[in-house]
Amino acid sequence: MIRTTLANATISHTRRWPTWARYAAAAAIVAAAFLLRRAADPILPQGYPYLLAFVAVLLSAALFDHATGLLATGLSAALAAYFYLPPVGSLAVQNQGDIVGLGLFGAVGAVISLIVETLHRALADRQRALDDLARSNVELRRSEERRGLLLREFRHRTRNDLHSLVGLLRLRARAAPSDAAREGLREAAEHAMALARVHTHLAGTDGAGGADEEAAVVNTRRFIEGLCADIIAAQMGDGLRPVALVTEAEAHTLDTERAVQLGLVVNEAVTNALKYAFPEDRAGTVRVCFAREAEEFVLTVADDGIGLPAEGELLGAPPGTPPHGSGLGTRLLRALAAQLRGTFSRHPGECGRGTVAGLRFRAAPPGSPH
Repeated sequence: MIRTTLANATISHTRRWPTWARYAAAAAIVAAAFLLRRAADPILPQGYPYLLAFVAVLLSAALFDHATGLLATGLSAALAAYFYLPPVGSLAVQNQGDIVGLGLFGAVGAVISLIVETLHRALADRQRALDDLARSNVELRRSEERRGLLLREFRHRTRNDLHSLVGLLRLRARAAPSDAAREGLREAAEHAMALARVHTHLAGTDGAGGADEEAAVVNTRRFIEGLCADIIAAQMGDGLRPVALVTEAEAHTLDTERAVQLGLVVNEAVTNALKYAFPEDRAGTVRVCFAREAEEFVLTVADDGIGLPAEGELLGAPPGTPPHGSGLGTRLLRALAAQLRGTFSRHPGECGRGTVAGLRFRAAPPGSPH
């Protein structure tokens, strides 16, 4: 490989010589080949005057250009005619066979020169294409680096803005004139906090092996496990409630747009289970599972608590009382599932114990054929 690269560099250099230098070098190569032929006269038959001349033509065409190869062909033909073809010492060849042989040598020399030139141009075009491709790859990497930097900056700003919004909503809730207004503002703050929590984990996976900045994808295991850890810390910060949160998530890649929606579903379903499934400090377990089944991703959030009605409103219900209402929480989860082009369901667990919330959506990104 090194020898090939060195040879290509040498040829590229000699082809840029001035015309007079290329022609002088070709004449020197022809003279050297002729002198070798004369030195080999005692061992080579007289009927092969062009044997080493072909080498001179090939070298001249390869090192310089086809015009130099044609010059080498002409000079070699003249030397052969003058020193080897009768009458020796004259360029006037008399033998018909020698004239035909001389003409064939000239034709073959010209063909060699043109073929070598064609090969050189093809190699030069290939090298230019490789150089252009290398430059394009460099520009592409720079573009991806800039895009990754902008993406991280966007996530960072979004997260900070959402935290500011949460603080503002909580402040407004404390100054609200009625219980309904306070509850509505707290609920809005919780949803904004959920979105901030999702963006925090999207930003946290960058550069840590959890997200691929070039493809803008997220590792579902790290994402869901980290998100659940934040939820349990927010809901049970004192650690006194006897409720366990178990996470079993498979590692798959998911684009960040759908990861946001998945994270909101996880947050809503897990938060509802922690808030309403275990009233009066009841012990229990919330299990979060994420896996791929055939062509679908399946998220399951199951608890062994008191159970919830299929379409009951979760937020704002007093502890120990099955929540009733407009079904806003369920509609929110169904809306998020629709954005994922999937389906959401909630039903009682085995033997009627607890609640199972499930989300199914296609594993393939939107717009893909499969």
